[in-house]
Amino acid sequence: MTKPSEHVTEKFRRLRERAGLSMDALAHGMGYARASSIQRYEDPNEYRKEFISPDLALKLSKVVVGKGTPPIEAGEVWALTRPANGSFISSFDPDAFDAEPHEGGEGYSREDWRSSIKGAIPEIDVKLGAGEGSVGEVINLPVSDSTVSGHQVVAEWVLPDNYLRNEVRASPSSTLILGIIGDSMFPTYSPGDRVIVDLAQDRLVDDTVYAISDGYAEPQIKRLQRVPFTDPTEVRIISDNPNLETFTVELSRLKIIGRICGRIARV
Repeated sequence: MTKPSEHVTEKFRRLRERAGLSMDALAHGMGYARASSIQRYEDPNEYRKEFISPDLALKLSKVVVGKGTPPIEAGEVWALTRPANGSFISSFDPDAFDAEPHEGGEGYSREDWRSSIKGAIPEIDVKLGAGEGSVGEVINLPVSDSTVSGHQVVAEWVLPDNYLRNEVRASPSSTLILGIIGDSMFPTYSPGDRVIVDLAQDRLVDDTVYAISDGYAEPQIKRLQRVPFTDPTEVRIISDNPNLETFTVELSRLKIIGRICGRIARV
């Protein structure tokens, strides 16, 4: 019986081979330390989704587009971001395909989104799980000859630039507002709270709270703590709710979406 994920894993492998790249060479080109960071995308027993995320497709396209015979086109890479049946995926970030370095670091930008209120930042139809997350309505965005999806903006928030830059240390151009569901981060974060997420801060720099994804479940909010003297680097995934257990994983297996920079709560 054919696994649903065989569609994407086989095409991922064919693109790599057509580009004439070893697993290590592709991993390095995509910004990973070693082949083990991407090898699961060629194994339908390990990677069980029918698609890859837009941010992964972006990294892949930068390495393979233009290589091979015939030359690989961007649309072939972006076709991997939707299942074989043609429906569109619920990607986390609406502008992942347009990520460029900005303000001194790498990360996502919101250059294709325009607010109706000057200076506003968007709240999108995604809830960070303090337990399990949720992904809501999406909109389709054209990319080259293909299409990827992005989340519907459900509200706009006006926060002063000085507050974002100086108080919460976030980049206004890469900031989103997301809601919280579940109680795994209680009492620090409660269901119904909203958080400020800086998508540009998508690397583990400090032991603090991040929006994360494991590539399978919906996005979550968790506290991350680097495990000293581990190689490859491991991190503890901590729930502030003392009744829940802590997990330890290799950092390379974890997608950091952005740092949680602030909380907007009811009083």
